[in-house]
Amino acid sequence: MLLADTLIVMGMATVSLGTIQEADGIQQRTFVVRNDGSKAVCLRQGYTSCGCTQIHFAQDKMLQPRDTAHVTLRFNPRGKGGEFHEVGTIEYAQPHSNPRQKGGEPGARKRVSMTLTGTCITSEETLLRQFPVRISDHLRLSTDRFDLGVMRQGESKERHVTFLHRDEQDRKETVVIRFIVDDKTPRGLQHIAHPIATKVKGKKQMVTVTLDVLVK
Repeated sequence: MLLADTLIVMGMATVSLGTIQEADGIQQRTFVVRNDGSKAVCLRQGYTSCGCTQIHFAQDKMLQPRDTAHVTLRFNPRGKGGEFHEVGTIEYAQPHSNPRQKGGEPGARKRVSMTLTGTCITSEETLLRQFPVRISDHLRLSTDRFDLGVMRQGESKERHVTFLHRDEQDRKETVVIRFIVDDKTPRGLQHIAHPIATKVKGKKQMVTVTLDVLVK
């Protein structure tokens, strides 16, 4: 059964935090939701798109028509870097009219969401943890080794490696690595050197990563 009542976010459902520093610590914004339906609804459950973000509201709160409630999203930038898009969602439902049950029994649930966006500038310590492989003073890698597990002839797998360009305001460049087992690939445990091309200061540079794979 679909509910006729609707919980809406008053004002902006997406709020930009702009550019923040990791050292700035937890950022939070409060949203207001309103019951625009004709029947009461109950705020049942909340969840977020990532563990870096928490959602806070009065759980099991009953909202009569035109009632409002405050919802706070808290974003922790620790260990985060680059652009972020974090969503907080509340599930709500029209309760059954059972006076013996606190809050009533939930009916069909609907959802309303709020979003925090922005760009996080990480600390030097975080960058070094995220990009531990040093290629040069100007280039670092997220990893230089991938475990592809067991693969068979004709099978392919993709992995992603990210470059950190230190001479370009810490620009991040993600490259897709695609490996295919063909009839020339030896069987058994293989450690395959896979070249990746990038550009450093406008010049092409080759970087090699290792693919560990057991070919059956």
